[in-house]
Amino acid sequence: MRGRTNRRERLREGVPKASLFLVIAGLFAAGAVVTWLAVTHVAYASGLEGTSGRLRVEACTWSGYGNHRSVHCHGVFRSDDGTTVDPRATIADHLSVGRTVDVRRTASGGYERTGAGAVFGWLAVSLLGLAVLVLGATAVNAVTGARVRPRRLLILLAALLAATLASALIGGVAGIAFGG
Repeated sequence: MRGRTNRRERLREGVPKASLFLVIAGLFAAGAVVTWLAVTHVAYASGLEGTSGRLRVEACTWSGYGNHRSVHCHGVFRSDDGTTVDPRATIADHLSVGRTVDVRRTASGGYERTGAGAVFGWLAVSLLGLAVLVLGATAVNAVTGARVRPRRLLILLAALLAATLASALIGGVAGIAFGG
């Protein structure tokens, strides 16, 4: 136990407090933003939000430069109820020209793929965001020298990371098997 206290004291003394504060604040900010964005995408991918419909891909274009290139496919979106038609719909996904995919139109006018692959993929991202939040709480515990053992936080962190990997694996398999 004495060795643990010495390491904590050395950690607190060796790094400026402003730097520790910035790192911990960055962990909390990154975790919150990633979780919020991913949960929003889960809502669209699962069909809980947005306008459901189908997008028929007419063309795909690559943009960017070097190793940072992305593909955007363009086509016609038709809502399931027939009330919305968007001849200039664009989705950031690599799809075959001529393919028709199930999508949800977002509140901002963008499009999200639906299906198990998309849901589990975004679920993995949201779990990763939660893991970063727990990592931030663990860092606060370590820096403040709290007497509470971080065992529960570490177990929660391990469980979140395991669930992240499982969700990513399921999303990848579902995406390959079912195309979405």
